[in-house]
Amino acid sequence: MPQGGETGQPRQTGQQNGAPGQPWQDDVPDQGGGPGPGGVPAESRAAAQGGVPAESGAAAESGAAAQSEIPAQSETAPQAAVAGQRPSDPTVQGSPAAGVNEIDTRVTGRRIVQYIIDAILYYIVAGLISWALDRGTGGLHALLIVIQVVVLIAWYLLYWALRPQMRGGQTIGMQVMKIRIIGSNGRAASFLQLAVRSILLVLFSPLSLLVGIITMMFSRYRQRVGDHMAKTVVVQANVQPVPGRHEYVGAGQAGSR
Repeated sequence: MPQGGETGQPRQTGQQNGAPGQPWQDDVPDQGGGPGPGGVPAESRAAAQGGVPAESGAAAESGAAAQSEIPAQSETAPQAAVAGQRPSDPTVQGSPAAGVNEIDTRVTGRRIVQYIIDAILYYIVAGLISWALDRGTGGLHALLIVIQVVVLIAWYLLYWALRPQMRGGQTIGMQVMKIRIIGSNGRAASFLQLAVRSILLVLFSPLSLLVGIITMMFSRYRQRVGDHMAKTVVVQANVQPVPGRHEYVGAGQAGSR
């Protein structure tokens, strides 16, 4: 038998630590999923190098898809007026189309006093305008009448529409009685709405006041005829109108972003 160190001694490739049939690790090539250097499988080494296993990426995609299926709450849904709401009490909650709480429109007594205050102020100025322009004869008088009509219309729009629009839906009488005008959808009343709702008050004030009171008593949201025409409601002053949405050209169209 050749002794150790001799050139004739064959290398032991079939045994490791006395275990028969077990090959040496550096004699077997790294193939597929077999063990690589140091006894670590190839899949484990690839996961360690990549940082994240392939299964975790698929799970992340599945989680993202599940989250995308959850319907997001619409930010543009109609909302009721911000202040003065009582959402916990369903007996006084307005319908979604109204955008206001019914209890906030129960201000009929204050509206009557408010109208008296506003009518006095409006007709004092209107009377002074008519008196100042009721002059002359013939063609001059006709010209002054035309000017008078134009000035009175301007005064009407200023007092009943422009000023309330700039003051959060309040005339002088409404500021005193702590009420305001808003749209029936809960948003701020527009200039056109404010002008339309006051036409009957200016043209037929004594009769319209009585008709308005009767109409308000039988209306769920205490709306008189002018309010129904203009789609407005009168509420307590602590009720703030909901801001309107910003509409953009092409919004909502297919393929738009």
